[in-house]
Amino acid sequence: MKEGYIKNQSGQSILEVLVALAILAVSISSAMFLIFQSQSFSIDSVVNQEATHLAQNGLEESRKTAKANFDSLASTSTLVGDFLQEIIVESVDDYSKKIISRATWQADIRRPQKVELTTVVTDWQNAAPPPDTGDTGGSGLSGDWRNPRTLGSVDLGPGNSATDIDVVNKIIYLSAEASAAAKPDFFIIDATDGQSPATVSSLNTGSGLNALDVSGNYAYVANRSTSAQLQVIDVSDRNNPVLAQSFQLPGVSGSGAVGNAIFYGYSKIFIGAKKASGPEFHIIDVTNPLNPSALGSFEINADINDIYIQGDLVYLATSEKELVILDVSSPANIVKIGEYDASGDDDSRCVQAVDKKLYLGTRKMNILSIASSSAPQLLGLKDLSDNVNDLRIRDELVFLGTSDSNNEFQIYNIADPSNIVFWSSFNFPQVASGIDYEDNIVYVAVRSNNALRIITSSP
Repeated sequence: MKEGYIKNQSGQSILEVLVALAILAVSISSAMFLIFQSQSFSIDSVVNQEATHLAQNGLEESRKTAKANFDSLASTSTLVGDFLQEIIVESVDDYSKKIISRATWQADIRRPQKVELTTVVTDWQNAAPPPDTGDTGGSGLSGDWRNPRTLGSVDLGPGNSATDIDVVNKIIYLSAEASAAAKPDFFIIDATDGQSPATVSSLNTGSGLNALDVSGNYAYVANRSTSAQLQVIDVSDRNNPVLAQSFQLPGVSGSGAVGNAIFYGYSKIFIGAKKASGPEFHIIDVTNPLNPSALGSFEINADINDIYIQGDLVYLATSEKELVILDVSSPANIVKIGEYDASGDDDSRCVQAVDKKLYLGTRKMNILSIASSSAPQLLGLKDLSDNVNDLRIRDELVFLGTSDSNNEFQIYNIADPSNIVFWSSFNFPQVASGIDYEDNIVYVAVRSNNALRIITSSP
């Protein structure tokens, strides 16, 4: 009995040892697997970063090629070390091309991998020459606009808040609303050094300004006066701007008869008033800026909040029908040819047309096809939390100045109008009232005495 018990106990001990060894073997195998898997993930992460960098470089080089010679942009395929680098170019329309920059590699025999980046470039020189050929916005986008950074800012002092902005060769022109009639409402700022912009001069025009557009030696401003809605400022001497001329819009009267929106093009001023008695839209000949003369007008029966010109067509952002389209080929006989009623009851506040697309800001970012000028078609929209006050399009991005108290400045990717993608944003002290773009820098006017923000991409 005792001998049998001892043998049985010995058998159990051997079995326990074998089980323990099996568990140890499994544990060691699992640990080794985790170690190798961790190493694999680490290697994959490094390789993925290399591929992303390669794809980004391909995108940047393609943009440079498009800028230098748009027609020469074509698909390519190159071996770079262990990567296959592909540039795939697809035509979007006569003046736009979609670029896909792709880096592919074989992680192992069963795991092909790829990184793919996409953008859209436009032949800005030939697509639709701007009405003011001296104000093209310069070069296209570069760097990382998902991570914008502030270069500089300017404080106009207490009692002044910006209403609109125009930038020409790094010289910034700001219109403003002053808290007192004696304060200036027009400012010139030198931003040659974007990190240290400096106010050069200022001017008091009277009732305050709602909008401006600058061309050559003159700034054309929309004044809040009911008797001098258009004013012409001589800015040939930046240190000493001079109010050269004031002009009263004919046939319009009432408290709403103030200058509210303005656009310069083809030696003409297109100016809009708030809702008033008589025509709110006017065309003024400024071939001689010191002697403006009325060419024609049209009653909209609404506030005109923004104006954009493309050839003989005028696009108006208004407080009633969000978009009104006018044929101004004969200024003395202006004809309404189309309109668009955006979803919701919100006013439209800004508009810009690029080739055959139109971008309209309400409480939504609306993208329309204007291939048929009389019947715009919605291509896509993005709901926002507050009003879009101004916008600028460049390549595949739209820059928005909004009333959103947490995101006054917003950027979206619009390469695919049916899928508008949030890119980045900034929080300002107050509402962003105006935006302009020049050479990969965005200039934002803010309704605050800290009235100017200069923003660019990360390297």
